[in-house]
Formats: sequence, structure tokens, C-alpha cells
Amino acid sequence: MSKQKVCWKITTKCNQNCKYCFGFNNIEDLSFEENKKVLNNLIKNGINHITWTGGEAVLYPRVNELMRISKLNGVHNKLVTNGIFLSKNDNEYVEDILNILDEINLSIDSINNEINKSLGKEDNHFEIIKNLLEKTKKKKIKVGINTVVSKKNVNQLEELGEFLNNYNIEKWKFLKFMPIREKALVNKETFEISEDELENKVRELKTFENIKMIQYKKQSEFEKSMVVLPNADIIQTQNGKDKYFGNALQQENLEFLINKLGSETRKIRTIVAHSDDKIRESIVNSIASLNYINIVGIACDGIDTYKKIVELKPELVFSKYNFSNMSGLELIRKTKEKLQDKFPSFSTIGEIPDNELIEVINITENKLNAFVMQPYEGTALDIAKAYNEKYK
Repeated sequence: MSKQKVCWKITTKCNQNCKYCFGFNNIEDLSFEENKKVLNNLIKNGINHITWTGGEAVLYPRVNELMRISKLNGVHNKLVTNGIFLSKNDNEYVEDILNILDEINLSIDSINNEINKSLGKEDNHFEIIKNLLEKTKKKKIKVGINTVVSKKNVNQLEELGEFLNNYNIEKWKFLKFMPIREKALVNKETFEISEDELENKVRELKTFENIKMIQYKKQSEFEKSMVVLPNADIIQTQNGKDKYFGNALQQENLEFLINKLGSETRKIRTIVAHSDDKIRESIVNSIASLNYINIVGIACDGIDTYKKIVELKPELVFSKYNFSNMSGLELIRKTKEKLQDKFPSFSTIGEIPDNELIEVINITENKLNAFVMQPYEGTALDIAKAYNEKYK
């Protein structure tokens, strides 16, 4: 079943005052019964994945009951939270929320409390997140981390990673400070960094054993989200401007929403690696013409290829088999040891020697996709198309 996802900002009330926040302010909450109707309407129209957020979603009274209705209807529940309320309270309400959730995404930008205070967070924000991470250890819940990167913390990401590595983190996601609206727009000069600066910092990060995935989400990707506001208005941010689509309380038929979600083409994360610039570029140019291919990285030697595969966790890899600084067998073996079931579908550029083929097949199991032979660009294009048809 394909994911039909919305981000539900159920309240604008918040118990923190982040200076980079681009969330909406002062939208009046709907009643519980009204939001129950909104939820049932979303479910009836095919929504099967809800990200609960705000403001701070857990400040909305009886949000746990809405989450439970969602869960009973087979919807995947994810909560994005600053952690304050959940960390400081030990009661049935908090326990119920933690038991209902499939995922929780915690917001932390630094382990340095002075930096956190300069961002508008409580001066003990680090301890708050640490306490909540301890609380979730024994829960059947995937834990993600959201880090907003700005001028204030761009040089402290490594030490934050060292702390997070003490826990089992499903995904550490970096969001570039975005001056879209509200306080974020006012504080643009204080926080703004370039996408290149952020990309370089993320690329420099070492791999962490207990963090399964590190991801950088560009503003253009963030803007694809369909958002339900506290008044049930449905919007999407396009080029920094909010576009209105309808209202989930007033309209029972939300076909426009599902059509919009369905139009977002699945993207296959792909890496292309070869020491010959012309071969590498010909493959990149060829498969990039497919709107479902997202080339997340290129590499020109074996060591760099291995690092990028581990860092970027692609779904599809086109790689020269033997590099001067790493053999194809070593590249495949090390990748398998590191990623296990996250091992990508491998297409080798050039044939694998007969004396290594059986071992490669045993290591990759069913993930050895194909050999890319001349003309490389044409063969790679056919492989990408066939892969998409098989797994879409």
C-alpha cells in the first residue's frame, strides 16, 4: 500500500519559543468533536499516515484519543515534538501516547545549552531530550531526530552525533533554517546559512554505528508536504508561499488531496560511481532524464563510493566493479557488512571475474541487479526502467 501522508498541525500552542520557528501562530483550535470529524474524513478519503505536530501537538487536549482512533483504523502515527511535556510528565496520558505511536521525532539542535538558549529553547533542552530518549528505550517505537541547522549550530553537529549514537536512532534528519514566515522571517539574518554549507557539513560527518540513516531535507522537498492546519485548512508551501487547497472539516470529499498526494512521483535514490569522468557523466545524464530517479551522489573511486553508499543509503547503485583503491569484491563485502538488509540493488559497470562471481552472488543475495555493458548510457537507462517497473 502506498503512503498517503499528511502533516496535521493540530494546534499552534507551543511551550517553547524557538527563534527560527516558521510555524503558524494564533490559529484557534477546533473542538475535540470537530477534530474527530476531521480525522474520520481524512481516513475515509484514504489517508494512512499522519504526522502529528503543531505548535506542540501533545498540548491539544485528548490528542491521545484522536491518535487511538487513527491507530485503530490502521493509520501510521508519527509525532514531531520538542519533548518538554512528554519528558517532564509521568502519567497515563503520556504513557498512552508513547504506546500508541509508531514513530516519534524529537527536535534537538545542540548538546550545548548556551546554544539552545540562543535558539530560544529552554536552557535544559538537552536534558529534556536525553530523558525522553531513555523513556522510549523499551517502547516499540521508532525514534527519529530533527535538527534545524543554522549559523548557531552548524559547527557542532559532530558532538551532537556522538551523543545520539548512545541510542538506537532510526533517522537523523537535518533541516536547513528556512525563513518562510513568522519568527523565522524576522530572524533571517541571525540564522540563515546556504544549502551548500549545510550539505558540506553533513557530508563531512562520520558514520555512527547506532544511527541507521542520516538525511538532509532540502526546502524544495519539505515544501511537498500537504499540511492540515488547526482550523482544518489544507495547504502546501510552494516556493515559500502557502497555497490553499480546501478544508478537511467543511468538505467530505477530499479527492483533490489524494490526487495531489498521488501525483508525487516515487524517487529512486541512486549513486553513480566510476573513475572515468566520461563514462560516469554519460550514465548520470542518461538516467537523470527519468523523473523517478534521484541521483543523490556520484563518486570516482572505491573508498568514496563506499562512504557515500553508507552515508546516503541509496536504493540503486551503478558502480565500476574494480577501482584502483578498492576491489569490487571488497566494496560489496564491506557494504553488506555495514548495511545488512539495507544493502542497495547493485549494477556493476563491467563484468565480474568468474572466480569472484559466486562469492558476490552469495553476498548480495538477490541484490545483484545487472551488468552495465556498452553502450553504458543505454544499458543503464534500461536497468533503471526495469528496476522501477519491478518495485514501483
